[in-house]
Amino acid sequence: MLEKIIRKYYNAILGYCYHSVGNRSAAEDLCQDTFASFIEHYADCRNAGNIKNYLYTIARNKCTDYFRKKTPIFMEEVPEEETGEHMEEMVIVRQMLMNLPQEFRDAVILRYFQNLRYSEIAAVLEISLSLAKYRVKKGLELLAAMDTEVGDETKRD
Repeated sequence: MLEKIIRKYYNAILGYCYHSVGNRSAAEDLCQDTFASFIEHYADCRNAGNIKNYLYTIARNKCTDYFRKKTPIFMEEVPEEETGEHMEEMVIVRQMLMNLPQEFRDAVILRYFQNLRYSEIAAVLEISLSLAKYRVKKGLELLAAMDTEVGDETKRD
């Protein structure tokens, strides 16, 4: 049963961790820690409800702990096959995500990189549905404002 759960959700949790911290190696470690914690507390969580939401909650807490440790964050190199404008856009988006306050970053990542519904985001973040919608909307507004600033700086160069 545990192996089936891990297979089903591993890539989604790894993706969430990666988008949260911006570093593949750290994301892999955080993902492993997430599943280790899940396995350790599996007996407690079997009746806790949605396993997927529970895993995202654990992953979010692991990512939060990662930032609390004040570990330096290095933006991962983009693969060599990614070239030109696309690579530049990916780096800019990743940097902008890292500059969002965590509450908005988590909501945007869960919505647009993990494709969770607002109700699932609310459950993972342990907030109300309306607050989940607000955080996604505000996060997008902040990203748009950052994008405008980046565009203005580019025009000046």
